Amino acid sequence: MKEQFATFWRQRSARERVIVSVASVFVGMLVVYPTVIAPVKDAFSEQSQTLKELRNTFSVTPDILQRYAGLLARRKDIDAFYTQADLSSDPLTYLEGLLRDTAKASGTYNVSTPREGVPLGGKYIHKFFVVNFQTSSYNDLSAFLKALTGGAQPMLVSQINLDKRVGSETLNVQLEVSGFEVVSK
Repeated sequence: MKEQFATFWRQRSARERVIVSVASVFVGMLVVYPTVIAPVKDAFSEQSQTLKELRNTFSVTPDILQRYAGLLARRKDIDAFYTQADLSSDPLTYLEGLLRDTAKASGTYNVSTPREGVPLGGKYIHKFFVVNFQTSSYNDLSAFLKALTGGAQPMLVSQINLDKRVGSETLNVQLEVSGFEVVSK
């Protein structure tokens, strides 16, 4: 076969040899590139991308683990704090009792529920309240806030608006508060 090809090749003119050579290279590239070169190139590209993602993960992982450990410790502290809390009574009743006793709200107070409670883990309902009252004593307000956030049934304060009019001794207080209630009593 080698001799037949050599004879065939010698019988061709220089121009035919160039055309056959160029055509062979062109056909070879059409066959070799998609079957050999492209898959190898894609494999290296995919491996490079995977390596880049692994390096990124490797560099971020210690920070994530440290943050996770901190959050886990904080969760244990919060769990310990709320296991001491008395969540047996309705948060609204507790809040109104605090307003009467601790804040010594002058005049009337108003507690509204702007939205429905949200179930948490099947054990608790997270309830939301907006509280409006007036007081003339910063000490009473401070005692109220301390009892509200750290008392027998601790609640979360998400917003406080204080308004004192010029020439007036009363302080208008608006709070957004949320508390927890046990689902099955």
